[in-house]
This record gives sequence, structure tokens and C-alpha cells, in this order.
Amino acid sequence: MQQDILIIGVLFPAIPLMMINFGNRYSVLATLIRNLHDNAVRDNTTPDDAARFLRQIASLRKRLQLIGIVQTCAATAFVAALAAMIAMYLDHVSFGSWLFFTSIVLLMVAMSLFMLEIQIANRALDVHLSDLEDRQEWEAYLHPPRISRRSKAAAKRAELAATKSNDDSSLL
Repeated sequence: MQQDILIIGVLFPAIPLMMINFGNRYSVLATLIRNLHDNAVRDNTTPDDAARFLRQIASLRKRLQLIGIVQTCAATAFVAALAAMIAMYLDHVSFGSWLFFTSIVLLMVAMSLFMLEIQIANRALDVHLSDLEDRQEWEAYLHPPRISRRSKAAAKRAELAATKSNDDSSLL
């Protein structure tokens, strides 16, 4: 019985750490949703922005649902692990083993859904990266037009000539 409680005790501290991680992701997601709302409410939204917002809303809604399910599974797993420890302590080994198994299955479900949520988040970030690639301003920034030496020399001569004519006109 003592060894059974120790096995459950190994899993026990991992669950709250996972719940903290899920809670942090939920907080970040809530901030993203609020920022998206503030940006969408502004009057200067272009049609391209509106299309991107709609894609983001669908992604954020799905992620929000998944994180809620993940948190529920993790919390239920935590309660099941607690109940398993109590059952083992009271010498109800078979019931405690069943509760511990339930806790492990719930954690597996939570982690699987968490991996799915991460994939959705990656696709959402890919939307932003695609948007950046589509913008023309970046092309000019990344590949500035090359000016030949002859063009530079001609530009300097024109600048000197303009300066000289300004100096000559100021003498009059």
C-alpha cells in the first residue's frame, strides 16, 4: 500500500505545474483576444485586415475551447489522484488503482489536446508570417534598389552643380 501511494505521489506534483502552464496560455490567449477586439473595433480596418481578423477569430475560438477542456481534464485528473491517494490510504487498493488509472488517462487526454492547441497556435502565427510576406514594403526593405557607381557620380555632379549655381545666385 505504501508503494502505491508513492507512485501516485510522483504524479501528484506534476498536475498543478501543468495547470499553471495551461492557465498562463489561457491568460495570453485572453490578452490576444482583447487586443484583436480593440484592433477590429477601430475604424481604419482594411478589407485585408478584416479577412485576417476572421481567420484569427476562428483560430482563437477553437484554441479557447481546447484550453478549457484541457484545464478541466487536468483539474479532474488532480482530483482523481487525490481520491486515489485517499483510497490507498484507507486500504481500498483496487478502487485507488482505478482512480489512479483514471487520473493518468485524463492527463493523457489533456496533453493530447494541448499538443493540438499548440498546432493551432502555430498555424495562427503562420497567418501573420504570410501577411508579412505579402506586404510590398518589405520587398523594398529587404532588396533595396542598387545604384551603380556611374549613377552615384552623376548624382554628386548634379548636386555640386546645383550648389554652385545657388552660390553664384547669392552673389548677385
